[in-house]
Amino acid sequence: MSVKVAFPHMGNAYIPLRALLESLGAEAVVPERPNRRTVSVGARHAPESACLPFKVTLGDCMDALERGAELLAMVGGMWACRFGHYGRVQHMILRDLGYRFQSLIISRENVGEVLEALRRFLGPEALRRVPAALAMFRAKAAAVEEVERWVRWARPREEVSGSADALCDRVLAELDGADTLRRVRELRRLFRLEVRTLSIDRGFEPLRLRLVGELYVLLEPALNHDLVRRLGSVHRVEVQPVLSTYRWLLGPLWLDPRIQFTGYVARRRARPYLPYVLGGEEHMTLAGILTAAREGFHGVIHAYPLTCMPENVCRAVIPGIPAEKRLPYLSLCIDEHTSAAGMEVRLEAFLDLVRSSRQASEGARAVTGAYIPGSLKTAERAFPWAARNGPLLR
Repeated sequence: MSVKVAFPHMGNAYIPLRALLESLGAEAVVPERPNRRTVSVGARHAPESACLPFKVTLGDCMDALERGAELLAMVGGMWACRFGHYGRVQHMILRDLGYRFQSLIISRENVGEVLEALRRFLGPEALRRVPAALAMFRAKAAAVEEVERWVRWARPREEVSGSADALCDRVLAELDGADTLRRVRELRRLFRLEVRTLSIDRGFEPLRLRLVGELYVLLEPALNHDLVRRLGSVHRVEVQPVLSTYRWLLGPLWLDPRIQFTGYVARRRARPYLPYVLGGEEHMTLAGILTAAREGFHGVIHAYPLTCMPENVCRAVIPGIPAEKRLPYLSLCIDEHTSAAGMEVRLEAFLDLVRSSRQASEGARAVTGAYIPGSLKTAERAFPWAARNGPLLR
């Protein structure tokens, strides 16, 4: 009988992770999406000074164990950010609470131990399945990335409210159930055909915001009060995070060299302001702010959890960036007490500021005849297959 393996939630990362585990011969136990109970239970048993992602993922582990998980898998490592120690500390807390389970801490420092654990828990044939499992893992991660990027672009431009999200949710559910590479490729092909039939307001140019900050807060809607979806559907604002599930999953495995290259470029760009590696997403945060204007964005939202060391360092660095190199930005510090209503008030005030800044900037550029980066060319580069009856949006 296959071992039941669980992992914490983070956005839609469960889709490729479930595929990886099942391809190796394990049974994936996916906890419920983080909710108020998850946050409450995790915060009750976590150290008070721990960051919100620690508390939520601890609650995820408790939910998974109550669903029958026998093995808890978690990423670890030796770096300055406390994330590298999540797994060991959380598993100690869970055992103190009376839970019984096996631990699998995955890091670059213990590759041999991980392979031996796979052989022990899943049998010797599991190692022979690794190449095929990684191929399915990468294929589903790339498909999820494509769907997520498109729906973030489409939400503010859709003519029928909710149509983009309905398509996205259905395709993601089908991807989760796909059991072959051929089926994953077929679903991507069908998705590209279907988006051409979606009614899009081709003359509307929404505000475009870049979202930077701590990875888990950026990608898990339960932590940021569904920030990206609400800005797109309610305020008709396009929001694109500088980080993604695809990058986080494939980067450590070196399955896509482009990820390492973009990380190197980000460190080079941020070096004048932060020459040290802190172990988080600090260089992607600063590089995302520095390049936002040239990439057609009108403002930046910096979201991070309370007590997050790398992002709090960034928060102190950002005001030192020259005004001509950064756009209007909003700093959102999030913990378990952050309310959706309070965040909404701050977002509305920030959007008013960005709209005023955009009008002033476009007015000045219209006088000088300077090029105004916008979403037309950006969208055509990102989604060339989404065009309907000619170039996209025209």
